[in-house]
Amino acid sequence: MQLTKALMLVAGLLAAPPVYAEDEQTMRVCVDHYPPFQILEGEHEPIGENIAALELFAHLLQRHLTFISSPNFARCLHMLEQGSADVVAGIYAKPERAVYSHFLPYRDDGRFVFISQRELASVNDYEDLRPLSIGVSRETEYFDRFDNDDSLNKVETNDVISATNMLLKGRFELLIVSEVVLPSLRARFRDFDDKLRVHPYSHEEHRQVYFGVSKRHQMGIPMDKMQEIITQAYEEGRFMQAVEQFATQHLEHY
Repeated sequence: MQLTKALMLVAGLLAAPPVYAEDEQTMRVCVDHYPPFQILEGEHEPIGENIAALELFAHLLQRHLTFISSPNFARCLHMLEQGSADVVAGIYAKPERAVYSHFLPYRDDGRFVFISQRELASVNDYEDLRPLSIGVSRETEYFDRFDNDDSLNKVETNDVISATNMLLKGRFELLIVSEVVLPSLRARFRDFDDKLRVHPYSHEEHRQVYFGVSKRHQMGIPMDKMQEIITQAYEEGRFMQAVEQFATQHLEHY
């Protein structure tokens, strides 16, 4: 009788679904304040385009989403490298990042624009950038020619908000930003159009934006399975559907 009960117990355990440790049921995501992609407002839960996509990402993997707020993007990349964050959204694939991160497809890239105080002469093409000091966000990529051009005078800043304040104070002459953040900057800086201008020159880079998944992630899912699930959702356009739904419901951030 005891042997029969023992065999039944073993059979029941083998038939039961796998049970993960509590941390393997969680997806830890590092986010910094970068509207409209990631919006951190006081004690409120983060919202934004990337947040909407991350919520879908977690749902597809059946994981509970936990946010870790960070002062800047560079800190998020460091946490991804150390394995103290599982996922960071909105990164580009770089060889140095491939050492510590997997890349899962998210969306296509957008357009970059240049803003300055109104008195600055028009920037009409790339060559007009050369004599100017240009504010950039730390550990942020823009487009290959710009990123790799060491002859440009780039001034590193922590994030786009502090960079805009520095621009207004004359710490540098020009600031590069993603075009999609302009409405949020106008909302935050009420005198934006009185004091600043967007220049004619812009650049659109045709490249892939990814979810970065730490090679030290603790989500308890094999990478090949995660790749299959997320790639299928990307190919079906589900992440962009989530982004578009966020935009429709939160026009105040555009």
